[in-house]
Amino acid sequence: MKDYKDKLKKEINYHLNNVKKSGSSRLETCDHYLWDKDIWNHRHTIINKLRDKGLNVSSQMNWGVLDITITTNQ
Repeated sequence: MKDYKDKLKKEINYHLNNVKKSGSSRLETCDHYLWDKDIWNHRHTIINKLRDKGLNVSSQMNWGVLDITITTNQ
């Protein structure tokens, strides 16, 4: 259980740092065995944490892949 929580924190911090550096970040996830299952299963948690940090988060499903765009809230 601690492993996936650490993974989620690392993922959130990665995108927070990307937004600080470049103004935006992207995350793609999919419910497929070749993709990271923890990211897919906890995608709503990741999105909510990023929004709680004051970022804009939008998402769109394309061909079964969820494309998430994270930008600064201006």
